[in-house]
Amino acid sequence: MADLLPPLKPIPIKDRLSILYIEYGHLDVLDGAFVVVDKTGVRTHIPVGGVACLMLNAIESGDDNCSPLARG
Repeated sequence: MADLLPPLKPIPIKDRLSILYIEYGHLDVLDGAFVVVDKTGVRTHIPVGGVACLMLNAIESGDDNCSPLARG
């Protein structure tokens, strides 16, 4: 059976978004993709294949908008 799509190639660094900064929300993995979940439960897909640097802000665990990375 012939492949319907061409094989995937990495996106060159010059064509990627240089920095994506995420300050508030919970970082989650859904079906192998990163998503950020805000305090209302809205999930936003992060296109990590097109991002050169993903910056996360770790907030103290007492904050309601705390990233799970900061909670340990």
